[in-house]
Amino acid sequence: MSPRFVLDKEKVISQYEKVRDACDVVSYSSKTNPIVTGILEKEIEDCMFSIHMKNELKNVKDKSRVIFLAQSWKLEDVRNLVEQGVRWFVVDNLRDLQVFEDFLGELEDSREKLNLLLRMKLKENTLRTEKYFVFGLESVVVNRKLGELRERSGIGKLGVHFHRKTQNMAEWSLKYEFENAIDEDNLGMIDLVCIGGGIPSEYANTNVDVIESVFRRIKEFRDFLTDKGIEMMVEPGRF
Repeated sequence: MSPRFVLDKEKVISQYEKVRDACDVVSYSSKTNPIVTGILEKEIEDCMFSIHMKNELKNVKDKSRVIFLAQSWKLEDVRNLVEQGVRWFVVDNLRDLQVFEDFLGELEDSREKLNLLLRMKLKENTLRTEKYFVFGLESVVVNRKLGELRERSGIGKLGVHFHRKTQNMAEWSLKYEFENAIDEDNLGMIDLVCIGGGIPSEYANTNVDVIESVFRRIKEFRDFLTDKGIEMMVEPGRF
C-alpha cells in the first residue's frame, strides 16, 4: 500500500482565517505544499504567495499575487518575471538588489510600479548557527536603502522582510528587534513589514501554549506597526 496524505480543504481555510485575523496580509509559501496553494488561490481572494524558484510559478495562476524571493538573478530574470505579471519582490543581498535597481532604471519613463521588501538580518542563537546573523542585509544597509529607494519613481510599496524561526520562541521579541534595527526617521518610508519563518503547527507533541504565545507576540508587533501606519504581512508556513 502506498502512503497517502489527506488534505482537508475546510481546515486549510480555517487556519488561514486564524492567521488573517492576526495580520493585514497573509503570504503562503508555495513550496510548503503546492496543493494548499491551489486551494487558497481559488477560495481566498486576498491571499498572497511567496515563491522561491521560477519553476514554482506554475503553482499560481494570478502572478500579481506572487511575492518572488530573488536569489542570484540576472536582469533578464526580472524582466521575465514582470512580463508574467509579478509585481512583488524580496531581496536579501546587495548584488540582487543592484540588479533590481538596474531594472528600475528601465522603468523611469513608464508608470509601472514594483513593490519591494528588503530582507534584514536578525541574530539567531541556535545549535546550528550559534550566535550568528544569517541571511539578509545588515540593518545599516536597510536603513540607507530605504531612503534611496523611496525616491525611485518605479517603487510602489516599500517594506522590510525578516525571518524568525518558530522554534526559537525565546527570540521572538519582534517589536524590540525591529525598533532597534530601523531608524525612527525611516519608519515613515515603510509601507509593509513581513514576518517570515512560519507559525508552529499543532502536532501530537506540540505544546499548544507555544502557539498562543506566538500569536500574542504577533499581536503586540501588529499593534506597534499599526500605530506607525505600517501594514503587517505574515508567512504562516506549516500552520
